[in-house]
Amino acid sequence: MTSETPPTAAPRKPGIGALSSRVFVRQSPRATSPEIGQLHIGAVVPLRSTEPVGTDGCAKGWYPVEPEGYVCLEPSTTLDVDTHPVILAKRAHHGDFERAIPLGWSVSREGLLYRKLPTPEEQRRTEFELDRHLARLEELRAAKKEGREPARVPAALRNVDLDAATGAPPEVLAAGALSPASLALAPHETRPLAKWIPARSAIAWTDEFMVNGRSWVLTDDLLVAPKDKLVSLEASPFAGVHIDGERVRLPLAFVRHDAKPKFRVVASASDLTPVSFEGELDVHEPNPDDPDPLAGFREDGSPGSMVETPDSWPRLASVGLTGRYRKERRVRYLETTDGAFIREHDATMIDERPPRGFALAGDEKWIDVSIFRGTLVAYEGERAVFATLISPGANGYRREAGGRAKFTTPTGTFRIEWKHRSTTMTPDPERKSYYLSEVPFTQFFYMPFALHAAYWHDRFGEPKSGGCVNLSVRDAKWLFDWTLPHVPDSWHSVRSGDARGPGTWVRVR
Repeated sequence: MTSETPPTAAPRKPGIGALSSRVFVRQSPRATSPEIGQLHIGAVVPLRSTEPVGTDGCAKGWYPVEPEGYVCLEPSTTLDVDTHPVILAKRAHHGDFERAIPLGWSVSREGLLYRKLPTPEEQRRTEFELDRHLARLEELRAAKKEGREPARVPAALRNVDLDAATGAPPEVLAAGALSPASLALAPHETRPLAKWIPARSAIAWTDEFMVNGRSWVLTDDLLVAPKDKLVSLEASPFAGVHIDGERVRLPLAFVRHDAKPKFRVVASASDLTPVSFEGELDVHEPNPDDPDPLAGFREDGSPGSMVETPDSWPRLASVGLTGRYRKERRVRYLETTDGAFIREHDATMIDERPPRGFALAGDEKWIDVSIFRGTLVAYEGERAVFATLISPGANGYRREAGGRAKFTTPTGTFRIEWKHRSTTMTPDPERKSYYLSEVPFTQFFYMPFALHAAYWHDRFGEPKSGGCVNLSVRDAKWLFDWTLPHVPDSWHSVRSGDARGPGTWVRVR
């Protein structure tokens, strides 16, 4: 028997690491050069050369990175990628963007962020009436454990997650150590409190843990927040459908708003009362450019009457259609592939839409977004490959004097400009009166409008957003991985153009 020498691990290639979430990759080694990508805190991108290639606007030098571009060596970056505390901490505590749900998110309920795990005394000095707050928390936990309704839930604890965290505290914060990210960017700032989290704002976190009887979360940028001042957000499980042309094909429909009844045809309905439709669900006027969705359907004129059954399709369900319909009392019913019928007004129809207003190269990818229908279909050439529900701007097609109204999604044909694995969004960039941290799988097609995940709601198919196109986190990830350009390894964001190629077409109508 011969012994084998274990393979030697390949040495780590020299790289440059990001110590903050806004480290830009520039097209050329100059501070005025266009940004073509971005690195996230903890990321290490391999170097094409270990020597800087210039110092224009960067005293310590520009380093060429893979696969292209240049990064400045400055306080927010490091060449010490094997031992720097921020890089090591993020290797152990990071979002996993290969997963459908890469991070945890919570909304502030009088929340705050600390640079370290504060002692009980430091917490009392910082948080108003903390002992009273924690006592009320225990009362609510006791009521939940005993299965009874509490007499009153204080506003500061409404919807707060009462379950105690089970994880262990991160070693990087042991013995009262300050966050390595805080030390790297603000070495002279040693106060425990980093900042208060504005009301309605959401933070992103990677770990939850218990210390001295209190639950905490570790944020994506290595700060800590008490869990009892946050409301956990659970991303919607909704996901669209992949169209293979056989098992799943167009036309199909989604069920919006709430569950919808199934109908069937009976030869005689003397003892059954047909149910007629009592008003439209959509609050916006149809797009005049959107033709009759049943133009290609065949009407079934065979004898019989439509009656409602006890069965229903759940909200957000996808329903296959045969391409036939029946009309009764001015209501059209669509035949489904399982032998039932659904009212046209209860269904959000999706059918084939050829490209219009732009030329495709062979099977080039493109995206069709319908504001009125609240749908998105991904195509390769003229073949649909994916369909889902989205939430467009809350004001639909509304126009005001001077142009598009607030909370509307721009219409037209665009190319994807920027892709971010995650980015923080705010309607108030100057003051940041509130913000949504690390919105995942964001793709800007007409700045500042983007296709992006919405982890804070599940009203897909309904007008909901401030103007962007909201998708479920699962759908946004699929779309992000499918569109062009692809984000290079170790990068967090990429800009389309030049060697990276044009962004995928997006048509909004």
